Amino acid sequence: MKIIGVDYGTVRVGLAVMDTAVPIALPLRSITVGGIEGAAEAVAAAAVIEEADKIVVGLPRRLAGSGRPGDMERTVAAFISELKKRVSIEVDTEDERLTTALVEGERRDAGLSKDQFDKDAAAAAVLLESYAARHRLEPGPVRPLP
Repeated sequence: MKIIGVDYGTVRVGLAVMDTAVPIALPLRSITVGGIEGAAEAVAAAAVIEEADKIVVGLPRRLAGSGRPGDMERTVAAFISELKKRVSIEVDTEDERLTTALVEGERRDAGLSKDQFDKDAAAAAVLLESYAARHRLEPGPVRPLP
């Protein structure tokens, strides 16, 4: 099974891919799009190009508080709604709290500049690996090369 991971942001959307035959997420790229509709269209196109079977979108839950969704969580929910209009594959979510902070620390530890590192795509890869671990995705059959 091939899965696209999405780290949605209002400026950039990070994309990663994982084939469960070898359950390691690889950052793809970040895309800059205007608005929710543009982002949904770009992610849908990436899913077609990557021949994805599923899309997993990072959901930014609040760390503490009332338990009610925050502004960004509502924005991501609107993005997911638009994305579902454009794809026929399953769209699922994964808690993405602290993924960007985690990859930013890894960037600094590796001594890379911000220009040498795509933190949004890396965050998408982290959320995909978290999803795979939480769902205990087993390696599936390897797809033959075209």
